[in-house]
Amino acid sequence: MIDRLLKLASVVFVTGMVAFASYAAPVNLPKVEILGKNYYVYQAKKGDSLFGISRQFGWDYTLLQNLNPKATSPMNKGLKIYYPVQSLDEASDAVENLNDNDTSCSKLDHKIKRGDTLYAISRMYGVPVEKLIALNPGSGQGIREGETLIIRDEKSQVGNDTANAGFYKIKKGDTLYGVAKRNETTVAAIMKANPGVSESNFRIGEIIRLPEPGTGLKKVETTVEEERLSAIDTYKVTKNDTWETISEKTGADVQDIKDLNKDKGDKLKNKSLISIPKIETVKVDTVLIDNDPRELSEEGIKEIYEDVHGINDSINIQGVSVVLLLSEPTTKKDLEFTRGVMSGLDFLKNKNVDVKFTVLDGNRTSTDILTDLSDLHPDIVFLTTEKGIPAYLSEYAEISQTPMVNTFDVRNELFNNNPYIIQLLTPSQYFNDEISADVAQRYSDYTLIFVGGNDSSDQIAQSIKERWIPSRVKNLSIEGLKQASFKPDGKFLFYGYPVKKEDIIELTEVVGGIREKYPMADIATLGRPNWIVFDESLAEKFHDANVAIPSRFFYDEESPETQIFNRHYKYLFDREPSKSYPTYAAVGYDCSLYFIPQFVATNGDINRFDRSDRGSQNEYELYRPANWSGLLNPIVYLVRFTPYGTIEKNIVK
Repeated sequence: MIDRLLKLASVVFVTGMVAFASYAAPVNLPKVEILGKNYYVYQAKKGDSLFGISRQFGWDYTLLQNLNPKATSPMNKGLKIYYPVQSLDEASDAVENLNDNDTSCSKLDHKIKRGDTLYAISRMYGVPVEKLIALNPGSGQGIREGETLIIRDEKSQVGNDTANAGFYKIKKGDTLYGVAKRNETTVAAIMKANPGVSESNFRIGEIIRLPEPGTGLKKVETTVEEERLSAIDTYKVTKNDTWETISEKTGADVQDIKDLNKDKGDKLKNKSLISIPKIETVKVDTVLIDNDPRELSEEGIKEIYEDVHGINDSINIQGVSVVLLLSEPTTKKDLEFTRGVMSGLDFLKNKNVDVKFTVLDGNRTSTDILTDLSDLHPDIVFLTTEKGIPAYLSEYAEISQTPMVNTFDVRNELFNNNPYIIQLLTPSQYFNDEISADVAQRYSDYTLIFVGGNDSSDQIAQSIKERWIPSRVKNLSIEGLKQASFKPDGKFLFYGYPVKKEDIIELTEVVGGIREKYPMADIATLGRPNWIVFDESLAEKFHDANVAIPSRFFYDEESPETQIFNRHYKYLFDREPSKSYPTYAAVGYDCSLYFIPQFVATNGDINRFDRSDRGSQNEYELYRPANWSGLLNPIVYLVRFTPYGTIEKNIVK
């Protein structure tokens, strides 16, 4: 911004040669536009001289003299004197206009969504956590859904780092083309920086990331002819003069003469003085912007969107190229995941879906892997790493605009900034917040009793406790629970801290006994996520204790989807899928049945992927936490083992 102001100041100084001290107050004179530029108009008084006028207004005498060659002393009263508008008051207005458009100087805030953390928001906007806390006192102790977090403060300028200077909140009246033009970039460049943005979802209040000024602009050096005002003559009207005859005599354009003499009206008075512009044509070396004409129409912007996202109608004909990049190809996880994908492909072969399927060994050098990916040009890549996505793969995804599905790693947060990373399993903070919010709503009128040794690392317990009325929260040991008495018709939710199997057995047996003792009471148990691994061995006790377990996945053996999956798996491999948590083969199967048909249906536009409800273990509904971020699947479950011997797979999102 400073560079732009310096350039503006230099233009003011060079063009007008203005002595800054002369502008104690703005020039209060009428203005006229000539060839797209504004000029002050001063009507001479008796005794005026050009030198005196230049001193009065702080104008450059030489420039004033050159522009008004006929204004010699003694001047006729009422003679018009012209001078280009380059005053500091207008320069100041221009600076203010620059500030209005310069997003780096404006306040920016973020409405906190479920699952947001200070760290994730910090990564998303490129602002250090400590600066967010400085801007939002108290946020270091926790942030809540629905609150507003200041990202950039226009007064203190805290947070105005280079990394986050280009964020902009859409205002009423904004259009993609308008924002691009004001910020010296293109619609295509904005869409590349914000893959979640299209003309249809460019809404008030949404935040976008702006490219650097000049990004995407095609500049062409050329020589053009330009008309300039070289001087203004004075002409005395004769009896038979008309605008047209004056034009013929002086060689000036009729409309230019009229524009310069609007105060004369339509009729010319004999012996009156009028101003005649002297126009010269000069050749100027300049740089022109080769604008994309598609930016000016809705249909054109749709075409730009399709170009940016590589949306390809031929996908339906040529099929989809899928790559499985296995981090450890010989492990049970990777082998089962691959078999699951192949089971899905076996299902799809009767659906007229053409798939080019390649398995790559990810346990090699980055050079070998990138070479293979470059040769294959995959439409989508599935990753099986559980230890973080390597930086070179993240960079490949962004540069090549290839979606990469992170299938197993719940700790990875690259999706916050890489628009082509798809986070399949909900990250921990999102998971904790979604579960605690659902439990607080589902059991809002229950007394909450935490049972067992307090575990400070249990973030779900802490989040649930914060949402509950303190007077209805109690803590008991398992022994204390055995001795406790309860209101016969009360409502009680027991939260189980134990994670070891023997402790879980003891707790569920105690709760089962309480439910028998108080049959009219409404009693439920909330287990910890690891309880899901005991879904078969402890199923009876879970039913007796009315247990609900938070989980990112649930493999229901009895569901129709699971039975179809088992049938295809057994047909191909003559065996049952291996037991694991999650069931790795089911993850592969669900991925292939979701992503491949969606890719075909949308011609590769991942922004238009629909929700899936047919998974054997997981369901998907992808969304972008920010317009420039990757995609996240927020669906998690509260798996309830009812007292009636059934299992409910309740979706939480």
